[in-house]
Amino acid sequence: MKKTLLLTHEYYPFKGGVARYVYNLFKNFDKDDYIVVSDHKEVKTMGNVVNMKLTYNFLKPSWLISYFKIKRLIKKNNIEVLLTPNILPLGSMCYFLGIPYVISLHGLDINLALKNKPKLAKKILQRADKIIVNTENTANIIKPLDIPKEKIELIYPTIDFKASTNKDKLQKLKQSMDIDDSSRVLLTVGRLNKRKGQDLVIEIVNKLKEDFNIKYLIIGCGDFKKDLFKKINDYELEDRVFVLCDVDDYNLPYYYQMADIFVLPHREDKVDIEGFGIVFLEAASSKLPIVAGTSGGVQEILTNQKNALLVDDYDQLLAAVKQLLNNPTEADKLAEQAFLRSLEFNKPAEQSKLLRQILS
Repeated sequence: MKKTLLLTHEYYPFKGGVARYVYNLFKNFDKDDYIVVSDHKEVKTMGNVVNMKLTYNFLKPSWLISYFKIKRLIKKNNIEVLLTPNILPLGSMCYFLGIPYVISLHGLDINLALKNKPKLAKKILQRADKIIVNTENTANIIKPLDIPKEKIELIYPTIDFKASTNKDKLQKLKQSMDIDDSSRVLLTVGRLNKRKGQDLVIEIVNKLKEDFNIKYLIIGCGDFKKDLFKKINDYELEDRVFVLCDVDDYNLPYYYQMADIFVLPHREDKVDIEGFGIVFLEAASSKLPIVAGTSGGVQEILTNQKNALLVDDYDQLLAAVKQLLNNPTEADKLAEQAFLRSLEFNKPAEQSKLLRQILS
């Protein structure tokens, strides 16, 4: 494997899907084999990870100052290849640095780049030595760009999700939200934006609150938070719906264990799409029945009626949630099949082997 520099806005411990994906790609490698450079505020300089400001709003191009910093870093550490999950602007920097580079694509990043700077985005992708895609659906987005098939490598996300919990702590968390044995708990984990569909699930809770002792846990942060709280307040669901923005990876398994159903009814969007959805694998590995939207690459993970219920609109969502709440045996069967499906993706050694080949 060639000495690699991973250039990324998002990286662990930030909880976004791209951050988890690239972290999992590299975490099994020897730290002498790669360096990570990130500008995310949650990423700290430590070991082979460097936090560095990568863009400056007052400059055009915004990455010009960091270009020279990265160039020095490449020379000092004998870097032989670059990898970035950001076409713009970090892919632009890779384009001009003059050494081999690999682009990792996930969904939203491609559509934004092609919308804002289509010619430059196309040049960056065409010059890349390799392009890693997280699903076949992502690969299909760049088909019109006439990129040779041999340059495109599919690496599905994998998970490293440990679901062990402390019983006393679990009980205290349940008590804090008045969750007891009669409660039916829905869970969504994901960025708070309209496309994810948390607002639709809140409407479902309001619709079913007379029929079930239903609770809804929303884990995530984002700019849709105010809208969600407004809907919660309008429906007077403060004792049923909980938005939790500060749940770390250590505590996340507690919420999966509290849940009865995992619900993420993401919608279609011309720009922002569900590239893969690692949280579906987390829910599946936690043996939860899953209700999901159909957009993006989700249908490469889940099959309707076999290991999940896939929905396209509010009416289908309502029917799916009611179906699982009223039929626990059916819910358990879906959960078991989802768990078996998650095992097919939990192959970090294979993922690392493929990435090593790409970077060699």
